Amino acid sequence: MSAPPAAGRPAAASPGSWRAGTELLLVALLGAAQTLAFVHTAAWPLPLLTLLLLVWRLNRSVPRHAALLGWCYGTAWLVAGVWWLFISMHRYGGLPAPLAAGAVLALCAALSLYLALACAFYARWRSGRPGADALLFAALWFQAEWARGVIFTGFPWLAAGYSQVDAPLAALAPWVGVYGVGALMAWAAALWAGLGALPVARRAAVAAAVLAVLTLPGLAGAPSFTQPTGKFNVALLQPNVRQNEKFAVERMPEALAWVA
Repeated sequence: MSAPPAAGRPAAASPGSWRAGTELLLVALLGAAQTLAFVHTAAWPLPLLTLLLLVWRLNRSVPRHAALLGWCYGTAWLVAGVWWLFISMHRYGGLPAPLAAGAVLALCAALSLYLALACAFYARWRSGRPGADALLFAALWFQAEWARGVIFTGFPWLAAGYSQVDAPLAALAPWVGVYGVGALMAWAAALWAGLGALPVARRAAVAAAVLAVLTLPGLAGAPSFTQPTGKFNVALLQPNVRQNEKFAVERMPEALAWVA
């Protein structure tokens, strides 16, 4: 039996707590890393890889821990993608830097609760059958992204499907929408994450089938639902109004008169 720590000296962290903290940090880094695909189109496979690793950990987690993993992943994902809101609020809105940073973090943390719930339900309901679990994860992912984009007026920025704009899956966007593309990504990642539970003889076939679903739509190309009928010229006007005067009532007549 170990002796208690000396008075005034904190107890050393257990190896288990260090491992848990490291895991949460790594999952957060995965969430942040996938935003590279929103900037660099060549990185479109990165969200699939990060999702695969997330599901791999969810498959080994109880619901409460799965919720924490999903929350860390989602919070880091949104922070890495909407950090510029800090500039809008601090530089142009005049909000003190600590409050602006805290507001961005609070917004991202709150919006990630949808993904946390989805991950918790996945850990609770998964059956251990890779095919069924992949469909379950895709359905929950779809609902989490849809809820974030619709409830309380919605915050649809950085929906996973937007990372596939120049990827083969983009050809399916006219049929299934951005949330459908995200759900297909979630399905593919979850199925790949569960390959270890399949018989060895079936793993290569399932992996190849998933790869075909992800790549073949690009070969077919996106359908065209409209036909051009001609061209017309437009002009764009950018009034030179300071941000802090943009909505000032006394400046409105002057700005509108200039545009007119």
